[in-house]
Amino acid sequence: MNWALRDQSAPRTQSSATTATSDADSTSNIPPKNVGTSDMKSHANTAISHIPDKVWHSAKDEHVTDNQREWINSWIDKNPSFSQELLTDRSGEAFVQAYYQQTRPDIVEVYKALPIPILRADLLRYLIVLAEGGIWSDLDVTCSKEVADWVPSEYKNRDIDMIVGLEFDFDWRGPGTEVASQFCNWVFAARPSSRNLQVVVDSVIKALKDVAHTNGVQISGIALEMLKDVVNVTGPKIMTIALLESLGQLLGREVDDRDFSGIKHPKLVGDLLIMPGVSFAASQNGYPKDQGDALVTHHYEGSWKQADAEAKERKKQKQEQQAHGNQ
Repeated sequence: MNWALRDQSAPRTQSSATTATSDADSTSNIPPKNVGTSDMKSHANTAISHIPDKVWHSAKDEHVTDNQREWINSWIDKNPSFSQELLTDRSGEAFVQAYYQQTRPDIVEVYKALPIPILRADLLRYLIVLAEGGIWSDLDVTCSKEVADWVPSEYKNRDIDMIVGLEFDFDWRGPGTEVASQFCNWVFAARPSSRNLQVVVDSVIKALKDVAHTNGVQISGIALEMLKDVVNVTGPKIMTIALLESLGQLLGREVDDRDFSGIKHPKLVGDLLIMPGVSFAASQNGYPKDQGDALVTHHYEGSWKQADAEAKERKKQKQEQQAHGNQ
């Protein structure tokens, strides 16, 4: 096993990723750090400046499939100096409690109450990378190119807060329309205490509270049938919208598809480095030949899709029954 398994209650600093470790004596109530000059210097010589050389994953428990193990190990195969950690359901909840209870108890309350695994999984990834920085990777993603080669030379010394890649690359639809394109959230990278990720987290927490309020339930009562789509509440669509809002705050103007649609090379918009479709979602974008190399390969093994499809079918049947009853 090339990656470290965290299944205890507290965050920790880990220098290597060769064994499963425990940390029973760690403090369990550590708030998120405000990253200052000393913190930035500690990550100044990483593969991507100011972003820790660490890859994060999560799973229900420590048992992963043979395929998942191979895909997870690809990150260290390509980046042998990196560390790597997998959080389980148990240690993920402890991580959130430890990092956010003192400063953002509202986050802890929402996270612990969420009854739907995919919603928790989406929120957890943002919270992990916001707290400690690094690279997030789903279990079904292979690293295809060394991370040190991800950022073009012209951006090596620029102020990069976060890196995302286009999942869907569409043209702007016109004034007043929702963003047409979408960034994927199966892989992204950010510095600790990322300005952009904070906006994403706040947007997700608000969206979950809005769903609960609209349906007259507590967070613990949210069901998949109540959602228009997971991607709009915790997934890549809300992440995309939040990131564009974050850039708008930074740049003092509206940011939309026109800023990145059709890019052939990575583009830095404000402090967000946006990668072209081939980088993180080559198959989704038809394996374009004019956008450079694929940096990762996504194997599309997400187990949540079946549950989401079943929930949508239940919602459809309920709506049909209500319509029939009103006739």
